[in-house]
Amino acid sequence: MSCDAKSAGKTLKQLKAAKKAAEAREQTWRKMTAKRARRLSDETLWDCLFFRLDNNEDTLKTPGVKRTLYTAMLFDVELPVGGLCSLCDDYPEIFPYLEDALAAVGAEPYLTPLQDTLARLGITLEQFVTTGAAELLQCGQQCEEHCPLEALDDGWYGLISEAPLMPLCIRYARARLQELF
Repeated sequence: MSCDAKSAGKTLKQLKAAKKAAEAREQTWRKMTAKRARRLSDETLWDCLFFRLDNNEDTLKTPGVKRTLYTAMLFDVELPVGGLCSLCDDYPEIFPYLEDALAAVGAEPYLTPLQDTLARLGITLEQFVTTGAAELLQCGQQCEEHCPLEALDDGWYGLISEAPLMPLCIRYARARLQELF
C-alpha cells in the first residue's frame, strides 16, 4: 500500500469518526432539556441553541423568544461573512425582525448605527426584503465594491471584537431557557 493510500484511509476514518461524533451531538441537542441546558458552557449552549433553532422550520414563523434569539444569532454569525447586503441576500426573512431582536438581546451598539443609517438613506429593513439590497441601494452589480452600507458594516466589524453579540444572546437565552426547550 502506498503512502497516499494509507493517508487517504486514515483521512476517511477521521471523517467517519467526525461524522459519527456530529450525529451524536445532534441527538443530544434534540433531547436537551432546559434543566440540562443550564449546566452547559456558553459555547456549548450557543451550539445547541443554534442547531435547534436552525433545524426548526417554524422558528421564524412564530413570534417570540425563539424567533428573536435566532434572528440575533443569524445576524451575529452571518454579518462578518459579508455585511448587511450579503445578510439580506442570504436571509431576507430575518429583516422584519432584526431591529426588535437586537433591542431584545441588548445589542444597542449595533442597533443605533443601523437605525441612523437607514434613516439617513430613507429606507426600512422591510424594503430589503421586498426590493432586494442591490436594487434598493441602487448599486447594482457593483454593490459589493461601492455599497452605501460599507461604513455601517465597517463599524460593526469593529464592534464584533469590542462588544460581541454572543454573550448578549447567551444572557438572553439563559433567562428564557424554559421557553427555548
